[in-house]
Amino acid sequence: MTASIQHRASRRQDSAAYTREAILAAASELFSSRGYTATTVNEVAAKARVAVATVYTSVGGKPTLLRALIERGVNEPRTTETLTAVASADDPREVIRLTAAGTRYSNEASREMVALMLSTANTVPEIAEAMREAVTAYRQALGAVAGRLDDLSALRGGLGVERATDMLWYFFGLHSWRQLVEDNGWSYEDAQSWLAECAGAALLTPEHAATKPPR
Repeated sequence: MTASIQHRASRRQDSAAYTREAILAAASELFSSRGYTATTVNEVAAKARVAVATVYTSVGGKPTLLRALIERGVNEPRTTETLTAVASADDPREVIRLTAAGTRYSNEASREMVALMLSTANTVPEIAEAMREAVTAYRQALGAVAGRLDDLSALRGGLGVERATDMLWYFFGLHSWRQLVEDNGWSYEDAQSWLAECAGAALLTPEHAATKPPR
């Protein structure tokens, strides 16, 4: 392949990626402002300034659009960064603090998409499957946190990694953030601080729970 052909191929790939992002951005805005049911593919195309056929060929129909948005949230780079920091942290309280900060960021950044996912999962099979996959990935990440706490011998007596993962999901899962912020009107900052404090007290041995985390 000559340099000229490679350049043209690269430009086509860049253009396709740009078009896909424009479509997803339009879908995200419309789903959030008008609701999933009320939004049409025609409206997504108009907002993204592309042909309707381009929406289908670049991403797909409405369920695929929402699924792509959910998957983008699941694969957010901040999750990997948080898990990397957790894996190298030697203080159990810092592990809890990092988990609180990382899950807060993910839930706050994906606030509208999480609401859409939860509201459509019962009626759209494709979204129900995407939600199951998202929850599985979320719990796997929290399982890595529980594993790190276990490696540090910081889990309260009798707690294994599986039970600790369940408890981390209770404190830092999707519904915990939504109940505190959406239902009770807390700020994300207040929710983060309280959840970290409660998780530390519930999961860590007394001597570890009493240690102040580094900042």
